[in-house]
Order: sequence, then structure tokens, then C-alpha cells
Amino acid sequence: MFKHVFYMKNQETIWNSLYSKGLFWKKSTLELKNIIIKKSVLELGVGNGKTLKSILNQNPKQVVALDISGEAIKISEESIKSNKVIYIKSDIFKLDIREKFDVVFCYYFLNNFKKRRGIEVINKIKSLLKSNGTILFEDFATGDFRENKYLKKIEENTIQKKNGLICHFFEKKEIFNLFKDFRDIKIEEKTFSPIRTDKAIRRRILKAVIRN
Repeated sequence: MFKHVFYMKNQETIWNSLYSKGLFWKKSTLELKNIIIKKSVLELGVGNGKTLKSILNQNPKQVVALDISGEAIKISEESIKSNKVIYIKSDIFKLDIREKFDVVFCYYFLNNFKKRRGIEVINKIKSLLKSNGTILFEDFATGDFRENKYLKKIEENTIQKKNGLICHFFEKKEIFNLFKDFRDIKIEEKTFSPIRTDKAIRRRILKAVIRN
């Protein structure tokens, strides 16, 4: 328990520092109206609100936006004004609410945890999800250009960046295994070049719709 508290506090400090120095994520575009419309939504790791903007464009009933970084929430609150959004600064394991959600967004969130802790995150998500709820997952896949061999490897498919943050890269079979207790999993793998002038740089991500 002590190790977890120290780790999360350290991660909080790093994220606060990055956001205070101008960390910015490009906007996200979602095409999931039939899943989100009029639904209660939990977004894990709201960051600067890049995905939240797209969520709100698809008319949810309400969104609870969670982040461990107070600086991230401050940025998102300043740029997104909506009475549908409730911001909560918290470690996911300390999140103490009775509400259960129709949809949980797990976009580039699970990669921040080592494998064993990631399983605990999924169990926590399940406790926050309605019996017929949906998890929308997107994260880095193995082979992504960020998985640089010169960075510190701390466990299989997991690196530690120079700033101290960890990042796990997922395999398709791993996602099936992690969410094996859910009734339906649909996974899509995407590979593309984020830089037009350098086709050798390849971004690989996994997207999944997981139903409880």
C-alpha cells in the first residue's frame, strides 16, 4: 500500500509538472454516437480535455472527468465550459462514488500502469460500470515508435521514460486476456505514419469496444 501511495504521488507530481510547462494533446474525434448519446460517462485521465470535447459533441447525459493531475483538470476546466461535466481530481483507486456508468472511456490510461496494477485498474473499472455497460479502450500497441529500445525497460513491453513516467505497450491477445471476464470484446488494430515526411516512423494503436 505504501509503495502504491508513493508511486501515485510521484506520478501526480510528474504530470503536474508536464501540464504546467505546456503539455498539450491534439484533439480527438470520435464516431460513437449510438454508444454515448444520453448515457452517463466516466472518462479516465481527462488531461487537457482533448477527448472530452468529442464526448460532449455526442450529447451524453453526464460526464465525470477524472485525473490525478490538478494542473490537467485546471486546463480542461478553463477550455471546456459545460454543466454536463463533473471534474474529480483523484487516483482511480481512491475514487469513492456510488454512481455506476453506462460508458467508461479508457483512452491512453491503462498504459500508465505496470501489468499487475493494470489488472487492478480493470477490476476497479468493472465496479464502476453498469451491468450492461461499455468500456471504450484505446492505447499504444507493441511496435509503436514510442517503444524505443534506448529507454529503460522495466518489464515485458513496458518502458520508463526519462521524465519518470512508465508506458506499457499492449498486444491484441493481452487485451482479450485482461478483459476475459467481459461478455463481448471487439478489437481493431491500426498502424499509420503520424509524420508525412517520414514513413519509417510508425504509430500502432489498439482500439476496443468491451461490453459488460
